[in-house]
Amino acid sequence: MFFQFFVVSLHRENEKTMSNDVKQRILSESMQLMLNHGIKVMTMDELAKRIGVSKRTIYEHFEDKDTLLIAILNHHKKQTEQQSKTNLKNSPTVIHAVFHVLTNVESSLFSKVISRYDEIKRYHPTVYSKIICDNENQEIKKTKYLFELGIKQGVFRKDLNVEIIAPLLRSFFLQLWNNENGLREQFPFEKIFETYMQIFIRGCCTEKGLEVVEGLTQKGKG
Repeated sequence: MFFQFFVVSLHRENEKTMSNDVKQRILSESMQLMLNHGIKVMTMDELAKRIGVSKRTIYEHFEDKDTLLIAILNHHKKQTEQQSKTNLKNSPTVIHAVFHVLTNVESSLFSKVISRYDEIKRYHPTVYSKIICDNENQEIKKTKYLFELGIKQGVFRKDLNVEIIAPLLRSFFLQLWNNENGLREQFPFEKIFETYMQIFIRGCCTEKGLEVVEGLTQKGKG
């Protein structure tokens, strides 16, 4: 009896593992397809063909394209957050971590991601709202933490009101993301982002922070 129970349990565990493997393959292939070819090309038919499974299998994991898109973006968000945590942990100060992003971001990949979010906003507004707008309070909380950490490190001014600064910075991100001022039609996203962050961070810095910024800026030019 015990042996039968063990075999059944093992079989179910193997099925669960296989199911998770297929789900991860769907997410991975979907992300690559979306980044390299766009939202319209990322169809269930194309995914099934590339992964080598039936459309029915895909629908067993994701009920529709919106559900799949949300899963992809959340998966990408988790990866980005993990990279950010590692970057912050390995950086002497918050400023070093920010400059690491500014100087090491791959322009082509950055542009692709932004373009895909533009497509999602146009063709899947519900998904866009859920991913970008609905998570804003959480993002503001993370931004507040960075400023509070910078204050503790002595690179940001103690008189900063993080309750004001964090929403202001997030507001800029949303304006840039949504291209409300039309600047993205004239300049690359990463160039606008870098320019604004340079100005914004300098305004928040102590003398120690400004020395860090100048050192990193000179290093970047070199």
